[in-house]
Amino acid sequence: MGDGIATGVMVRVTGVSSTERGTEGIVKTVRPGWAGKEAVLVVAGVLRSREVAVPVSDLSKK
Repeated sequence: MGDGIATGVMVRVTGVSSTERGTEGIVKTVRPGWAGKEAVLVVAGVLRSREVAVPVSDLSKK
């Protein structure tokens, strides 16, 4: 997990410890976080999109 994650890539949150598990989105940026690298995802919603920060290790390419 976390291989090849870069800006603009469509990903799915697959980490078992993540509260956002199952969420799909596009990577806006990758930045240092408290637990290593984290990615900021833009997730489409019904009324508007939202941004969530998730550890890169919890992501897989879609």
